Amino acid sequence: MPSSLQHPQLDFATWQEYFDFLLPRKPMLRADEVGKALNLDERTVHRMFEDAQLLGHEYNAGDRKRMHRRYRRDAVILLLAKTANYAPGDMTIRVLEVIANLPQADKARVYHATGKMLLEP
Repeated sequence: MPSSLQHPQLDFATWQEYFDFLLPRKPMLRADEVGKALNLDERTVHRMFEDAQLLGHEYNAGDRKRMHRRYRRDAVILLLAKTANYAPGDMTIRVLEVIANLPQADKARVYHATGKMLLEP
């Protein structure tokens, strides 16, 4: 879906922090791991590699009959950043807009729940 917004300048560190929770914490990922994070079928992940939309590595498994692919974690984060139609701070702004329009009792619940989350390690 094309965005009508001008894409913000890509700042990898910011995007990495924003999407970090989606991906396993290892440098190379399998297609099923990428697919789970992006909510895509493994075949779609492989097609994205073939179309050079997703960077990764392809190597022979040793029997010369089956190729294996691994995808760089940072490449998946860059893909998410490039395809986003929002900037990292936009979600926070929207959440605050919703909270501002809640009834007072719900605001109190949000306040207490947020305080607990901030105190947890």
